[in-house]
Amino acid sequence: MAIRIEMKKHFAQAKVTVRKQIAIPKKVQEKLEGIIEGDYVLFFEENGRIYIEKGEIVPVKE
Repeated sequence: MAIRIEMKKHFAQAKVTVRKQIAIPKKVQEKLEGIIEGDYVLFFEENGRIYIEKGEIVPVKE
């Protein structure tokens, strides 16, 4: 069985497991300034595109 990969402007890829999980490729980890265990990866949507960013969750103070 041949696998056909459509070439777009991407620099890394990850395969989804049966549990809908992925490992973050090393190239992406480096771009996210060396994420480590316990860090948060945030997902944003804009104009139909998904973006990811290293971030933190800040509790809202009332």
